[in-house]
Amino acid sequence: MLIHGVEMVVHPDARALFDGLRAPRDVIGKWGAEIPPARRRSAVRELRLPEGRFFLKIYAYSGLWRLRTVFIVSRAGREYRNLLRMSELGFRVPRPAAWGQARTLGFVSESFVMTRAVEGAVDLRSLIDDPGAAPLPPPAERRRLIEDFARTLRRAHEEGFFVHTLRFKNLLLAREGDGHALYVIDVPFAGIWRWRLFPGAGRVRDLAVLMKGARQLLSRTERMRFARAYGADRALLRKAQAYQERHYP
Repeated sequence: MLIHGVEMVVHPDARALFDGLRAPRDVIGKWGAEIPPARRRSAVRELRLPEGRFFLKIYAYSGLWRLRTVFIVSRAGREYRNLLRMSELGFRVPRPAAWGQARTLGFVSESFVMTRAVEGAVDLRSLIDDPGAAPLPPPAERRRLIEDFARTLRRAHEEGFFVHTLRFKNLLLAREGDGHALYVIDVPFAGIWRWRLFPGAGRVRDLAVLMKGARQLLSRTERMRFARAYGADRALLRKAQAYQERHYP
């Protein structure tokens, strides 16, 4: 792990974008991104470039918050690696372009992660708040999306990988060709170590977080279809429901 200095990792597909940039401050300056104030710790800027549309997330820490970064992998670095890992597991995720960090004696001062935008997408939370925000897929395609996502999540869990933040605001429904795809975004906490130590609890949490949104957007039949495709028995569903009612009423 980097203790002191600057680290930059650029995906081969995005090397031209970062030509001549050597540090997070260079990236922030080139695209006029905001360094967030201490009370926020992160800020996101949308970039419309000739190469496409991107999102640049800046993390910055000051005061006591910097104590939480010492000798710990930065959130920006975790998100970049998590996106690559989730793609390997079969999730649809934004394509990561680059990440970087600056550290002083083990403390992160600022860091960034840049991802390519998912075009033609709307988050599932907005479909709950405003059902007319976008047309839902037809029933047959809804079934496919539900079953495919359930099987992918089950595979990730079996390999000891838990997403942690499967809130509906982090799930994007995107038009692709004549159909739709379901994307997962904002994953800096995916794969965190404590769920590897307690995989049963990690499984329950992921399902419980999904359950809150699913009850508002999906029919009971669709929710049961997800449970069957995932392979959840009644005991697991009861634990997830109890967790959801306790933490996300």
